Amino acid sequence: DYILSDSAIFKRNSSVNFSPQDLSQKEIDSIIQASIWAPSSRNLQPWKLIAVKRSSDRFDRLVKAMSEGNQEWAQNSGLIIIFCTENDQNISPKTFLNIGFSGQNAMIRSAELGLESHPIGGWDEDKVKEISNIPSDSQVAFLLVIGKEGKIDMLSKELLEKHNKQRERNPLDINFNFDEWGKNF
Repeated sequence: DYILSDSAIFKRNSSVNFSPQDLSQKEIDSIIQASIWAPSSRNLQPWKLIAVKRSSDRFDRLVKAMSEGNQEWAQNSGLIIIFCTENDQNISPKTFLNIGFSGQNAMIRSAELGLESHPIGGWDEDKVKEISNIPSDSQVAFLLVIGKEGKIDMLSKELLEKHNKQRERNPLDINFNFDEWGKNF
C-alpha cells in the first residue's frame, strides 16, 4: 500500500535467519561506504566502525559476548559490525543519533544487496571492547549482524516463530500528527 513498498526501507527487517557464509569484500565495502555517508551533525562523523568477518578468529568470541538470546542466530551470520564512539570526551547528545543514521544506512544497503541484518543492543561491553581493542573511554553504541539468508528448515522452533512473525508498525495516529502534539498520541 505504501508508495515505496518495494524499497529497501520496507524490505529491511531484523532477521534471525542467517546462513553461515562469508560476505564478499565487495558487499562489505558497499555496506561500509553506505554507513560513512550517513548524515552527521556538524559533519563530525563520530562513528567508529569495526567489521568482524565470520572468518576472523574474533568472530566466535564476539558472538559469545552477546546476550544469550542473540547468540543462537548471530553465530550463523557472515559479518558483525561494531558501531562505537571515539571516546567519552567527544560524546554529545547528537553522537548516538549520528551513529544511528550510520547504522540505518548499513541496514538499508544490506537490504538492497539482498542480505539480512539485525541490530542488537544486548552485549557485554567490556568483552566487546577487549575482543576488538576498543579504548576503555569509548562506548559501543550497538552491534549490527549481517549475512546471507539461511535455510528455513535449519531454524529452531523458537527462531522459526520469530522469523514468521508478521512485521508491524503502529497506526500513524499513534506516532504522527500535523502541526502540534495531537490528541491521538
